[in-house]
Amino acid sequence: MENTSGQIVTFYLDKELFGIELEYVKEIIRLPEMVRVPGTPPYFSGLANLRGSLLPVIDGRRRFSLPEAEETDATRVVVLEYRGEAIGYIVDRMSEVINLENTTEDTLRGARGREDLISRVIKMNDGSAMVMVINIEVLFPRLEEAGSAHYSGASAGREGKSEAAGREELKQFVGFRLADEEYAVAIETVQEIVWVPDQISRSPGFPHYMDGLFSLRRRTVPMLNLRRFFSLPDRPYDDRARVLVLNLNGDGKKTVIGLGVDAITEVLRFTAEEIEPLPDLLRGEATKNLTGVCKLGDGKRLIYLLDSRSILAEGEINLEGAGDEEGEVSSERRMVSEEQFVIFHLQEEEYAVTIQSVKEIIRLPEIVRVPRAPAYVEGVINIRGNILPVINLRLKLNLPARESDDRSRIVVVDMNGVSTGLIVDAVREVRKISTDQIAPAPVILKAHLDTNYLQSVVKTADSQRSILLLNLQNILTGAEKMEVAKVVEEAAGGTMEDVQ
Repeated sequence: MENTSGQIVTFYLDKELFGIELEYVKEIIRLPEMVRVPGTPPYFSGLANLRGSLLPVIDGRRRFSLPEAEETDATRVVVLEYRGEAIGYIVDRMSEVINLENTTEDTLRGARGREDLISRVIKMNDGSAMVMVINIEVLFPRLEEAGSAHYSGASAGREGKSEAAGREELKQFVGFRLADEEYAVAIETVQEIVWVPDQISRSPGFPHYMDGLFSLRRRTVPMLNLRRFFSLPDRPYDDRARVLVLNLNGDGKKTVIGLGVDAITEVLRFTAEEIEPLPDLLRGEATKNLTGVCKLGDGKRLIYLLDSRSILAEGEINLEGAGDEEGEVSSERRMVSEEQFVIFHLQEEEYAVTIQSVKEIIRLPEIVRVPRAPAYVEGVINIRGNILPVINLRLKLNLPARESDDRSRIVVVDMNGVSTGLIVDAVREVRKISTDQIAPAPVILKAHLDTNYLQSVVKTADSQRSILLLNLQNILTGAEKMEVAKVVEEAAGGTMEDVQ
């Protein structure tokens, strides 16, 4: 036995006391949300996002083959850093920081067969505790070895076969799950895989299978829900759901789209011989986006190969020049101009119109109903002797109806030279927005809109949300403009000349 020095952070796993040198402890946090990683060792709990950095997390109990236990309010993750790498270590509860000057190093007899993971055992001089100190040098490399061994083993059979058939025939795919089936897209089309954004701007008129738009590093990306696209039972995205961001280049244009999927499975490798054409019985309109099928293992696991370009057959998304990548700011961008917009809420989304088109914003006054008026026309109001038609913007854009409340407002705008009131849920603010944050609406979305009311999209710099800019002149069709003019004429005895 010998005296030692330094400090040890101690914690409990089951009823046993363990410790790690204080110099390796970066911080101690509560149990975070984690992404499970298929095929990792049983003691690997998953990956956590710690302030933008991915943190692999190990379950301390499982690492030492201790009995399973439910997490409690005392459960903590000790974040360790060693040689520039970090991991999280789940412990049952923290104990204390021990000054090693008051301890004596013992032999490894207390480690009970865990000598590879335990560097030493120390005893308090007063005999109050015995602490098993985890071997930090073994902990990090062992995790790395376990992970690499798994992944090399998982693909070794197929890779060996690929090399025998010719390395040039090896094809790689990103696999994902939808309902009970597995699909895959060519890896060269995948730009990145991201979490489902918290803010997705949904808008009336989008096809039923489009979730909406989200902002990704100064780019506006349309998001397609593959469940709805394939007419599978719809369900909300959960923690396993991801967005496959595809970057498709062709004809000198850059096409970007996000595909919402249930979960990412793995990176798959197939030779050309392993890819079979879709059976004749499965071919048809419903499967026109599938190019083939692959069998894994004993043939019970089937992977359907998706032709992502065929999804875009009805339109294109040209975002070339929509914004520089992060970190690239040109002098032209620094000198960009600004415009002012009035931003308001409809349902859970944000919309905006240019401040030049807004005459005033008022609380809801008494609205006079007009017989035989279209459902989206609430009636007319009298503002300082002028009769204005009032349009319920929710109903016009096919959003669910709701009762007006204290936050509801009428935004009086100029529509084709006619002052018109638009009922909105609430007016949020008037904001200056730089023009480099404004991107044209993707063509693929505009191709499916009922009208051309969507002018462009604001990609806000302070969050992930997007704001939809309205083209006031196109909210009403030609026939609808005539209907609204007739409402005003019947209410005030005017003519229809102003809206021709």
